[in-house]
Amino acid sequence: MRIIFKVFIVSYIFLYGMGPQFLVLPFSSQELSIGSHPALLGHDPVNPALYDALSNQPSLSFNHGTWFGGVSLTQAGYNFQKNDAVTHVGFKYSGVSDLELRGDVPVDDPLAQFSSFGLAFDAGISITRSNHRYGLSFTYVHFGLYTYESKGLGLSYGYSIDLGNNIRIGAVLQNIGRMTKLQNEVPALPQRAMVGVSKQFTFNQFKNTVYTSFDRNSLAPNIKLHLGNHLRWNRFNLYSGFSSSNDVLETSIGFGLYVNRFEVKYGIRIGSQNIGIPQIISIGFLL
Repeated sequence: MRIIFKVFIVSYIFLYGMGPQFLVLPFSSQELSIGSHPALLGHDPVNPALYDALSNQPSLSFNHGTWFGGVSLTQAGYNFQKNDAVTHVGFKYSGVSDLELRGDVPVDDPLAQFSSFGLAFDAGISITRSNHRYGLSFTYVHFGLYTYESKGLGLSYGYSIDLGNNIRIGAVLQNIGRMTKLQNEVPALPQRAMVGVSKQFTFNQFKNTVYTSFDRNSLAPNIKLHLGNHLRWNRFNLYSGFSSSNDVLETSIGFGLYVNRFEVKYGIRIGSQNIGIPQIISIGFLL
């Protein structure tokens, strides 16, 4: 049964993004819809150089939804800008609670039911110098599966540069760190290197930004391509995205609405894996 359970742990981590892999899941409707882009400004972006906030206007965001396999996703964050620096603090949680433990002999009823979870607390800062932005974030990681748990720390470094003609280039290294043992082995953090570019076009009252990024994850076998689009008109936002690796194709769409100090966003993604339809709703407001 130990061998079967070990195989289950490995396959579940890769299929559903549990274990340390939860760190690279999209926790906001915007990232779910557009894709993971190191040139995308956001409240909790993949690139810590691009934390978004208004000067002297602290903001809160809350995101909740599901990932493939019915994994629950929750994220909340607080951003504040002072002078040329934006500070971010937040947490992320992913979990599933209806897993069945079975032995190597087929039976009608499982031996037990158990849960899996991932929890991360992060703090970061983004500093602007002319058309350059530099970012750094620290993450405390804690995840559990069955009766086993592991803890660790990770660092992420980000950079972006705004060029002429509304072009931005971004790059990021995520999750450089180490975990404690999970049972008899030390799980690896999903170290991630990303580079991408964005370009904004303006048509009368419409603003449209396109994104292209390449994503290399140390726990994934192939480089992933992300394509995204963000159309803005007055208070309305429309998001769309596409991602591809050798084995998986995913398409996504979403929308957002800004009303005074509040914003509401929704995103949905469909993948060729046929193991569920991820959805996230996001709420943000200025304090």
